[in-house]
Amino acid sequence: MSQSAELPSSLTRSPSFQIERVRRHTKDEVERTLAKRGSTMREYWILSCVMEHGLSQRQLSEMLVIDASDMVRLIDSLEALEWVKRDRDPDDRRRQIVTPTKKGAKAHASLMEEVAAAEDRALDMSTNKQLKSLKQLSKAILTEEGE
Repeated sequence: MSQSAELPSSLTRSPSFQIERVRRHTKDEVERTLAKRGSTMREYWILSCVMEHGLSQRQLSEMLVIDASDMVRLIDSLEALEWVKRDRDPDDRRRQIVTPTKKGAKAHASLMEEVAAAEDRALDMSTNKQLKSLKQLSKAILTEEGE
């Protein structure tokens, strides 16, 4: 008997359960891929956020919903990889602005491809229509959170 046949129908019909299963499966595949490069998904998110323009640690924490103390540790790790650097904000010396290094920009370019491939592997059983629906749902949720 397959695992899904053993699950109660109240779970198999539950959107929150279904979304959690997809999230966990995709996250695990992406994390395995990033671990090969000595990185994590949250570090990748931070690097992605600072690629366009520098952001303060607080802005990153709020944007990615990561606790401030965890953010410090994650940025420390990215600095150890030499992918980002912290500079004092000239307008507010108490703030530190996180920006990518040249090495970080190069790493990000290849990581984007690797993460996309990992997401494709994780979702390879999905049809294009299902993926389009998932992307539309995600976009709608992100738009609503931004308001």
